Amino acid sequence: MKLITTIALAVFGAALQPALAQNKDWMVRIAKIEIDSAYLEPYKAAIREHTRAAVASEPGVLALYAMHDKVHPTHVTVFEVYASKQAYEAHLKTAHFQKYKTGTLKMVKSLQLIDVDPIAFGAKPEILDKKRD
Repeated sequence: MKLITTIALAVFGAALQPALAQNKDWMVRIAKIEIDSAYLEPYKAAIREHTRAAVASEPGVLALYAMHDKVHPTHVTVFEVYASKQAYEAHLKTAHFQKYKTGTLKMVKSLQLIDVDPIAFGAKPEILDKKRD
């Protein structure tokens, strides 16, 4: 799981590196989620839809990266970056988040939210284009 988190941070980094030094208000979080195997594909579809909607419509959502462990595909890690705690709180009230949250309740076996502070981000810009859905 640490490798997945490291990769997410690396892929994310280049787009936000200039802002990292300028903005101490960001809220950065890692969500570790275990999905019931019977619901893995519907869960993946739900989180794709939610991620696209949040990034497209919310200026305060700077990045959302969802990935699953190759060995244990029911173990999902989501790397989240918000412009501020207020942006995060606004995100929780959006229709697309509420749809995701209520629609996946029975799919999620466990959820761990870990707030983190960024140290360094770095990635080649072209990587971001290649990794998009």
